[in-house]
Amino acid sequence: MEIGQDSNYVLLLDMVRRRNPISRVQLAEEFGLSKVTVSTIVNELIDEGLIIEVGEGTGCERGGRKPILLALNASHKYAVGVDIGTTNTVAAIGNLRGEVVVKIQQPTGKNRSSKNIFKQVSKLTRNIIESSKIDGESILGVGISVPGLVKAHEGFIRVSPDLNWEDVEINHILADSIGLPVVSDNCTRAMLLGAKWHGKAKDARNVFYVNIGYGIGSALMVNNQIYLNHSEFGHIHVSDEPIRCHCRKLGCLEAVASGNAIELSANNRLGRKEPNADWITVKDLAIKARDGESQANEIFLEAGQYLGRALAIAANMLNPDKIILGGGVTLAIDLLEDAIKKEFEKHTMSEIKSSTVIEVSPLGMDAGAYGAIALALNQFLYKADLAKEQ
Repeated sequence: MEIGQDSNYVLLLDMVRRRNPISRVQLAEEFGLSKVTVSTIVNELIDEGLIIEVGEGTGCERGGRKPILLALNASHKYAVGVDIGTTNTVAAIGNLRGEVVVKIQQPTGKNRSSKNIFKQVSKLTRNIIESSKIDGESILGVGISVPGLVKAHEGFIRVSPDLNWEDVEINHILADSIGLPVVSDNCTRAMLLGAKWHGKAKDARNVFYVNIGYGIGSALMVNNQIYLNHSEFGHIHVSDEPIRCHCRKLGCLEAVASGNAIELSANNRLGRKEPNADWITVKDLAIKARDGESQANEIFLEAGQYLGRALAIAANMLNPDKIILGGGVTLAIDLLEDAIKKEFEKHTMSEIKSSTVIEVSPLGMDAGAYGAIALALNQFLYKADLAKEQ
């Protein structure tokens, strides 16, 4: 049977991935299917090499037999995930559980035209497949995580302010260049998908994910389904300061609390006093702040205050189970969290405040790559439209 022709086939495969290991009886109970139907599908999945029998369970079925446990044959197929960032581009190969088995990172090209970036992505993808020694026939496809307004089902980027792109087709161009099917989506939606597979969103149904990197992006999951319309948390108005955002508006959250905003503030207030002075990065500023430099701490304090107030707006409006913070700036969360917490508690309704958990993604700088791998696996194996319920 071709993957995706039968929704039960796809749903059972996805359940084995998430409940690994699991028995046929448990699968039948989970989906309300007959044991015969489940056994037929399981046998097909075993024939395909997608699942394997891994031993006996501890309980007994009727008749006294111990159940045979099933597990995903994770190394049978793979997917490539590419996270296009404004600073770095990461390519990774993941197995059927979405676990990264090999990764390459390199600086994103200074010339950020779509033509140049796509050339870099194609070369990086081919290089990682070749260096991994994984048979190309085992690669299901490529997932691309990219900042901006992405029409995922069309493979089209409407606009990416961070990359200065407008109306860019991505899927077909990269598929022709790489020689594999390609799926793409907004980087923060991909990061949320990765968090659902591996991170803090795994056991939550309603999640607001905030990606604090060069810019600030967001994604929303409602009742275990990722909301596909664009969520532009970075462009809510939070400041009356006349600071212009990449979107050309004034006072956006992204203009005062993103990695780019923090760096601009640091270089205006602390550095660039000499013509050849080095640019102060968020990482550099964090070192200064941890060493006790008051102005460096003040910059993080201000960014944290804006973030906390904005998160309070999101919580009051959406009342999520969790707010997850990801992106490179969260590597300096120790310098932001007190201000975020104080402002969040100050501006959030008490009942919502007590029921909303704010956590930092443990996937760190790899969150986009994990998400891109999950994106590819959902598209080319698990058929996300058939298996939305987690």
